[in-house]
Formats: sequence, structure tokens, C-alpha cells
Amino acid sequence: MPSRVQFAPLLCAVGAVIPPACLFAEQAALPPRGGLIADFESDTYGEWRIEGDAFGAGPARGTLLGQMEVTGFQGGRLVNSFTGGDAATGMLSSPPFEVTSDFLHMLIGGGGHAGQTCVNLLVDGRVVRTATGPNQAPGGSEELVRVYWDVTPLRGKAAVIQIVDRHAGGWGHINVDDIRLSDQPAGVPADKLDGTTHFRTFASYADAGYDQPLRPQFHFTSRKNWINDPNGMVYLDGEYHLFFQHNPLGNEWGNMTWGHAVSPDMVHWRQLPHALLPYGGGTMYSGTAVVDHQDVLGVRTGQTPTLIAAFTHAREPFTQALAYSTDRGRTFELVNGGKPVVGNQGYDPGERDPKVFFHQPSGQWVMVLWVKQGKPGRVLIFNSPDLRNWTEVGRFDRDWVFECMDLVHLPVDGDPDNKKWVIYDASFEYEVGSFDGKQFRSETDALRGEHGPNYYAAQTFNNSPDGRTVIIGWMRGGEEVPFVRAGMPFNMQMSFPSTLELRTTGEGPRLYRWPVVEIEELYAESVAIGESSVQTANASLADFSGELLDVQVEFNAGAATQLTVEVRGQQIEYRDGAFHYAGATLPAPPVDGVAALRVLVDRASVELFANHGAAVSTHYADLSKQGRGVRLSAPQATTLRSLEVHRLRSAWGE
Repeated sequence: MPSRVQFAPLLCAVGAVIPPACLFAEQAALPPRGGLIADFESDTYGEWRIEGDAFGAGPARGTLLGQMEVTGFQGGRLVNSFTGGDAATGMLSSPPFEVTSDFLHMLIGGGGHAGQTCVNLLVDGRVVRTATGPNQAPGGSEELVRVYWDVTPLRGKAAVIQIVDRHAGGWGHINVDDIRLSDQPAGVPADKLDGTTHFRTFASYADAGYDQPLRPQFHFTSRKNWINDPNGMVYLDGEYHLFFQHNPLGNEWGNMTWGHAVSPDMVHWRQLPHALLPYGGGTMYSGTAVVDHQDVLGVRTGQTPTLIAAFTHAREPFTQALAYSTDRGRTFELVNGGKPVVGNQGYDPGERDPKVFFHQPSGQWVMVLWVKQGKPGRVLIFNSPDLRNWTEVGRFDRDWVFECMDLVHLPVDGDPDNKKWVIYDASFEYEVGSFDGKQFRSETDALRGEHGPNYYAAQTFNNSPDGRTVIIGWMRGGEEVPFVRAGMPFNMQMSFPSTLELRTTGEGPRLYRWPVVEIEELYAESVAIGESSVQTANASLADFSGELLDVQVEFNAGAATQLTVEVRGQQIEYRDGAFHYAGATLPAPPVDGVAALRVLVDRASVELFANHGAAVSTHYADLSKQGRGVRLSAPQATTLRSLEVHRLRSAWGE
């Protein structure tokens, strides 16, 4: 094995000239066409030249001491310069070989520091190709990803590969494996993996289905891994798009990327490849998507309007940026290379979650941006004529505001000529008022739109095709969530899509939420009962059972009425003019002497809608495995106005 020599810093950049002393004079056997250059499966590096102390005496057996788990390499060994930690530096140089194919590809991971953690291809002593790992900021992953160089112009030339680690700080190491020549590309272009661009793709999750015992069957979940806030909800060309905060590398929060799913009906979802990928040392926080019908961005290439995604680029300091798609959201390009369209406004920490929409009366695009929590919390309002240039035009200061703001225009009692604006935050507190494109003027105090513990960061669809405003929230939770405790391959789910409406009440206009009618596509078996007693209803339901249920009941109610609805072993009690369940209280005073409840039950969740959506609560739940029926009880004679119980099919297919 060649002796170690003192490591000399190198510039990892295309065109850099490497001193002759860094190259080998000796020749080595050339790999065959399309052949393996190195798989690093031996105890030593063989004829590769070692410099410095980062790479050890030979290839590593996977993860090294103090390192996160390394995955994605082939066989039992790989190049791993974490020997001694990130502070170690060094270089590996291959013997010369002839470029005999059009492509050279490899597995690469570790640090994304251009010029410091990289793999170089040298011809005639000059760097002609370079690649870095994908990681610059805390978070990240030690997973290797396959990348390639197009080396067609270099065919027939002698070349040397250098694996370089000269970064001593965070992510100051490089992981490499399975370097080979090929007549076909494999993976992603290496210049998309330099830690400063839209740099990587992730697994398709084809190995995970929807058949796990606790997999929700009509609530959206990612096939694998963590999800949180719904993002970029928009309708375009026959598809509802649901983007979502997502960790493509694990079941906990981290590595924030925009996952992506589409649906024709908001019930049957198809997960697509990840849409917005981390770049420039930052991750992709929440935002919205709009349809650029007028092509103000000037990037449209065909008949399909451009889809614009506005997101928070989460690096210090946080800024707001855009990406666009001209192929119905299948691929995105960063606007201005991902540079901010709205810079940091000086509020700390974490200005985030831009809500963007077009305000027809003023002819301007509007961005609503949460920037500050506390007393007061602050929301900034921006206008733009072209989506690229934004000017602050208004502020909304409230103690209650905190992230994921939405601002929607809703008819009152279904009257399109009588509409009001609603502004709400992640916790679903809201106010009703007016909006002129610049300022929101409230007509109510802060009101609560959710009474349960597991509904957060809800967003409405832009560009809805039928005038409805449909909302989906993230069902957040922790160790109380059944599928978390069971170690399922996915983590967290979305709420079921619901219409959002304003209705007149004795206290003024209030929000109502109600499951979209498309749920009826899943009805498999139903029992419908007209006016009856509790005992008669129970007799009709004696032989009915279901794992997935939609239960709707209306009953005569007064001040002293008590009624218990038992669904899948869950007890929902009506007393004192409210429904009580799992610590939540849903106000439901009788309306014309009648109270009403709707219950959606999936494998690990219960959603309650009181008095036709006047009060809603959203819960994860441990459901009885044996008790799959529905039963009612009351201490006094109670007349049911109606009762419907529907067993649902899985949205993923049975």
C-alpha cells in the first residue's frame, strides 16, 4: 500500500489545475467498457493513494464511531472520511483509467461543501467534473444517493478520480461507493447534488402499501415517513393537489421537503415523487400554490397554466421564495434560482408560511405572511403585480396569531352577493371581517374553529372548480397516536376534507365545517332510520358492524336531555347542551328543539361534527378491535329524528 503523504488543500472546481505531485506516474489496469472502477469491498484501498487521516487505512464497514447511521451504499464497505470525526481531512486518488463510456456514476453522501467535500474527475491534471455530497446544514441524512456525470466528450482520455475532504466543520466528511463507467446514466445529474441547488430525489416508497393494521383507510397518509402541514393545496386540470411537509428520510420531523399527492375527488389519493426539495443549505417550509392563468411569471410553455408554489426557504435568515411547474406539478423549477422574492423582514425567529392568492377587485396578488408571535403577534400583507416583486401594504396585529395563516372569502348562508373574509392561523382561531386587498378589518372577536386536540395548520384549496371552499388540516399528535406506538412505517395523517362555510347565527356569522359529499363514494352498506325511539334504533343496528364508519344522528333535545352515542367502543355523551368526548366539549345547543352529531371513524381517529358543523373536534383514538357496532343509550325517553350509519370502503381499495 502506498505510504501516506502530507495532505495539500485542493480547489474542488471544474477547471482547477492539480499539481503534478498529486497524480500517479504508475499505470493500472483499465476497467472494461461500462466496467467497475471501484466498489471498495476490500480491506485496503489497493492502488488508490491515501493522503491525510480522514479515510483510515481502508474502506469503512458502514457507520463510524459518532456518526449517524450510514445507508444507501452497496455491499459491506464504502469510502467514509468520518474517521476521527468531521475534523479529520484527507484525500484519496485513483490510479489512472481510460474513459471508455459515455457516463460515469457513483453513490455519494456526506458533506455538500463545494470545494471542500467533493469527488473530482481529472484529465490532464485539470478538474473536468466535480460532485459534492448533499448536506450542509444540521438535520440531513447519511444516505448515499446515486449521481452521474456525462463524460461523452472525454472518451478515450486517461483520467483520475480524487475523493477530497478538506472541511473540518459540520458535515466535514464525504461518503462514496460503487464508482463505475456505463453506457447509460443512473441516478441524478451530479451537478444537482452540490448542496446549493435543487439537489436530490428520494425513494418512491413503492415498497410500502396501505395494508398495515393501523393504516388510515380514508384519511391521507404518506406511504412512508413523517408528514405535517398540508401545503400548496390547489386544483388544476382535473386534479386536486395536496403538497405536504414531509421528511423523506424518517418517521420523525426533519429534512423538510414538499411531498405531493393528487386526487380527482379529494378521497382517492395517488402519491407522486417529492415536489420541492431542499437547496442552498435550507429546507422547504410551508406555503401555498396558485394557478398563474395570465402567465404573469412569463414561463408558460404549453396550453396548461403554470402552477406556482410559494414557500419559506428555511435557513438563517428565513425568506420567501417561489418555484414553478409547467407540467401539472410533476416537476418544479426554482424562480430566480431560489433567491428570495420576499426577504427577511427582521422578525425573529422564523417568518414563514406564505399564503398567496389573486385579489380580483384590486388586480393584485396578495401574500399573507406570519412574522411574529407574542404581544402583539404580527401578520404582514404584501401586494405584487407579477409574483416576483412584492411590497408591504398592510399589517394584522393580534396576540393569538401563530404561523400557517390563511385568508379566505366566503359567502354567508350560501349567498354569493353577501361574502365576508375570514382570517385564521394554525390553531384555527379566526376572525370575520372585510378585506380590500391591503388591510383586513375585523368585525368579530377571535373565535375558535376547532375544539379537539389534534387539528392544526389547516389550509384551503386555491382555484376550486365548483365554488366550494374545502379545507384540510394536519392531525398532529405524539405517543398517544396508535400507529406511532405500533411502529408503523408512516407517521401522522391529514383530516378528512371538509367544506368551510359562513352561516348566520344569533351571535353573528360563524364558520361551519362539514365533510365533503365525495365521502359517499366510499359508502358500502348503510342503515337509515327515520323517527324512532332509541330502543328501536338499537334493534335495527343489532347486526350492523364496520371498521370504517360515518354515523349521523339527529334527536329532540332540551335543557335536560342526555344521550350517549357509542361508536367502536368510543363514548360520546350529550349533556348540558354540548357533546363531550375525550376531554373535548363541543357546544351544541338545541336548534328548534333538535341537536345533531356526525362521527367519522377511521382506524385510528374520530372526527366529530356537532349541529351540522357548528362545532368540530378532531381526535386520534384507540378503537375497540372487537366492538365494531353502533349503539345509543339515554336515561330518559328520547326521540330520534333520524339516524344514518354507513360502513365505508377503503379509499385505497379492499
